[in-house]
Amino acid sequence: MALLEGNKVIWMLEIQHRGSLISEKLQKRSHRRRARRTKNLRYRKPGNPNKKKSEGWLAPSLMHRVETTMTWVKILMKFCPVESISMEFVSFDTQLIQNPEIKGYEYQQGELAGYELREYLLKKWGPRCAYCGQTNTPLEVEHIYPKSKGGSDRVSNLTVACTKCNHIKSNQDVKDFLSGKPELLKRILTQARRPLKDAAAVNSTRWKLFNTLKTTGLTVIT
Repeated sequence: MALLEGNKVIWMLEIQHRGSLISEKLQKRSHRRRARRTKNLRYRKPGNPNKKKSEGWLAPSLMHRVETTMTWVKILMKFCPVESISMEFVSFDTQLIQNPEIKGYEYQQGELAGYELREYLLKKWGPRCAYCGQTNTPLEVEHIYPKSKGGSDRVSNLTVACTKCNHIKSNQDVKDFLSGKPELLKRILTQARRPLKDAAAVNSTRWKLFNTLKTTGLTVIT
């Protein structure tokens, strides 16, 4: 976020969103709520069966991005003579980001087209542990970037590993786990693909942010 006078930058700010922290806390709250169902709460009032999400609803972790941005917009409007707002209205093609050669009908097919998950991973990584290279051993589906640190369940974030390596790696970042094996780390990162959570978040929030900025009464330039 920046405050400009013509083409001159007067003031600049980098906003650090807490989306991942909010998502983690909501997940913990969900676990506690579900745990109560196993207890003997005979007279507990039932929940509302007719609850539904309103139009334009966003997950709290995404809505936080919009609200934080609006907070700073209002602060700047209070102390500075803001005449208009310029918003970079972008839409990321996440499939093209992960596969620059994708075209035509390939957009309609996922990575698993014609495969089961385990079969696909074995074909992609080979019938060996991705970390130690051991063969003829039971292989488990493994998250390259752990879910606890922002990794997703997308097939691009999955590989196969033996039980021993999977247990030792646990929830470590793959860069920490393979810090002593730079060549192996480079090969795995090249073959895998980075999660696209930030790009997906921008795609999800852009219209909400645009419409919310318009409520300020200022001209919103895209």
